[in-house]
Amino acid sequence: RGLGDVYKRQPEDPAEKNTGIITAMEERIAELTSVYKALAAQRAPWETWWDRLRDYVLPRRLNREGEVSLPSRDAMDRMTDTTAVEACQKLASGHMSYITPSHDVWFKWSAPDDQGGDEAEAWYNQCSEVALKELSVSNFYTEIHECFLDRVALGTGSLFTGTSADGRLLFTNIPCGQFACAENAEGRVDTYVREFTFTAHQARSMFGLKALGPRAREVLERGGNPYATSLRFLHVVRPRTRRSRRRVQASHMPFESVYLSLDDQVIVEEGGYMEFPYLVTRFLKWGNGPYGLAPGRLVFPAIQQAQFLNRILDTLGEVAAFPRILELASQIGEVDLRAGGRTVITPEAASLHLPREWATQGRYDIGMDRLAQKQEAIKRAYYLPMLELWSGHHGSMTATEVMARENERVLMFSPSFTLFVSDLYSTMARIFSLLFRMGKFPRPPRAVLRQGRDGTMQVGEPRVVYQSKIALVLRRLQNEGMDRSLQRLNMMMQAAPDLADHVDWDACFRLSARVEGAPESMLKPWADVQAMRRRRQALQQAAEQEPAGEEDPYASLDPLLSQLTAIQE
Repeated sequence: RGLGDVYKRQPEDPAEKNTGIITAMEERIAELTSVYKALAAQRAPWETWWDRLRDYVLPRRLNREGEVSLPSRDAMDRMTDTTAVEACQKLASGHMSYITPSHDVWFKWSAPDDQGGDEAEAWYNQCSEVALKELSVSNFYTEIHECFLDRVALGTGSLFTGTSADGRLLFTNIPCGQFACAENAEGRVDTYVREFTFTAHQARSMFGLKALGPRAREVLERGGNPYATSLRFLHVVRPRTRRSRRRVQASHMPFESVYLSLDDQVIVEEGGYMEFPYLVTRFLKWGNGPYGLAPGRLVFPAIQQAQFLNRILDTLGEVAAFPRILELASQIGEVDLRAGGRTVITPEAASLHLPREWATQGRYDIGMDRLAQKQEAIKRAYYLPMLELWSGHHGSMTATEVMARENERVLMFSPSFTLFVSDLYSTMARIFSLLFRMGKFPRPPRAVLRQGRDGTMQVGEPRVVYQSKIALVLRRLQNEGMDRSLQRLNMMMQAAPDLADHVDWDACFRLSARVEGAPESMLKPWADVQAMRRRRQALQQAAEQEPAGEEDPYASLDPLLSQLTAIQE
């Protein structure tokens, strides 16, 4: 839930039970349940793969039902190679460092068009700085890291965006497998059904006692343990088909929101959202479905073979350290395998070279080579060469070589980054709207106002300009193009100085400063710059119009007087 997301609870008046409302409510509950079952059926083919990937790539993740449990001991005992687990952790951390770094400016809002000029651009940049501060004091970076783990390990991650009771942004990671979703015609997720469990205490805290069903009330009113009883709920969010744009009530918001108790088959809360509250991000698209393709899915045979080869190599190493012994039947129990042990043998055994090592001729080196090939394939699938850009390099490099090497590696990751930017669009719009409704932004100037569909004046929805390492590398070609053009212009101006008239130097400098991530406070408002230039021009004109003073006939003696004064001192 968030500020501006209005809810209404279902009536509890017993007199309504005889008016036909219960029948309509039952039909509505049945329709919501059928939506969930249909979406869950479309999700079912993915669940097997998610379970297998959890075992090999993300063993610490909760199971599909959301139960809080430790990783399976049997699964952990069977795991002999952790290359995929480590690669997943590194790539998820790489997402944090390269896409949403908590210690750096990773995005800026920009004006949706050029109508507002520099005044509108400056206001949106100020809003960006406020948003980054609000994200830093929220749980965004903790939850987005969990979302990135699901995105990398299972191919699909999800994050809920709302506000807390104390007026801060609040984010919740939704583990993959605990939600089902569907896309609209534009390929954006706009229908979302989440199944989750609450204790009776949590349900009362969120929905209130009166809205809960009989089972939850019985626990809370008759002295049951509210912290041990688990209740199942559905949260359904989907576009509202019938609404009035001029009304702001919950029943007319763009997205419908319904909380349904599965145990009691009652709607405990119903309302709406102004923006779609759930982020669903895919690592790579797979067909036309709403779920993503994980890198581990592409190299799953290599992940399994690495496990098998490690078991074989462990056995081979154990045999080398504790070799098999071939001995006569009469020598059973007489061979001393302890360090410094003595074994007395008969002439017959000596002639047969018994006891001796047996069947220890495995090729450990060949096994290691094959294992290294499988591990390298896994690392490439998880983009570890990009993350470990300098680990395999020896010697010095020029700045040009550094940039070329970084461009080459990072551009390999650009398809996944581009998809993340597309998936994050609705969440960035929701963060902007929530902070605006909470009064966190400065007062908007008239330059940012636009006329809405209903004729009212509204703040234009901003464009998102990403400033993270990957985004900057992807825009570096544009910046390098500008630098090369200016260098070429400098050479050509020696022959044709008038070529400088083609360049808007003010726009060039302000654009380059913003692209490089400079704080907006560094740049003076464009109106102030123009006013300063007008004042400077007026002073120059006034100085030119003043009459020239009479020439001092003794001005030529000033140097001599200065020397005499210095000698006197």
